[in-house]
Amino acid sequence: MAVQIAICDDRAEDIVRLSRALYAYDPLFEITSFTSGKTLVDELKEDSFSADILFLDIYMPEMDGIKTAQEIRSKKENLKIIFLSSSREHYSQAYEVFAYNYLEKPFDQGRLYTVLDRALGEIRKESGYKISIRYKGSVHNVDCRDILYIESRDKLLLFHFSAGNTLQCYGKLETILNELPGQFFIRCHQSFLINLLQVTEMKENYMRTGPVMISISRKYCKNVKEQYYAYLFSRMEEERL
Repeated sequence: MAVQIAICDDRAEDIVRLSRALYAYDPLFEITSFTSGKTLVDELKEDSFSADILFLDIYMPEMDGIKTAQEIRSKKENLKIIFLSSSREHYSQAYEVFAYNYLEKPFDQGRLYTVLDRALGEIRKESGYKISIRYKGSVHNVDCRDILYIESRDKLLLFHFSAGNTLQCYGKLETILNELPGQFFIRCHQSFLINLLQVTEMKENYMRTGPVMISISRKYCKNVKEQYYAYLFSRMEEERL
């Protein structure tokens, strides 16, 4: 899967220069560009924004890069944001919104590639947690760890996320279960898969994830308990190391 990169900068010439440098690094990058933070945030609110890395200019009219990043973080916790600025004065603000890095303009190509090397290395490690959700021409690459639960309704699968948003696609639970990390996702009901990473409580006949209680049916009860306790045990072992 090609790495998706977004550039948000109000200066067209800066977008062109950065795009050329990125394509020189890897011609298979999928690059999209925005000339304002507001446009990017509008796409984010419509769930049509998708990227692995975002290069974000700080000095932009109407909505600057810091405010744009604050809006992004409410929905995209794992997006790698690399700030671009002609000044160093915004370092502290950048790290308050968990920026991945900070490049000064005009950027040094060697420095850019060093940052890319590290970012892409981390993305490759995380790729095992990524899944593509396709629906009516739209493709969303999401981190499975952010999914609370998946609901089957008619012929649709509804993906409910920790940020409060929902995505959907056509499919069956048994099919999508094979595409998800097996150590995290379990079937607890005919109509539900649940993410053990997001479970905060388990009782005899339900599990709680976020604000939602998901029923555990008799058919899956024994397997759910075994997998859940095995998961808790593995977490304890990891904490000891």
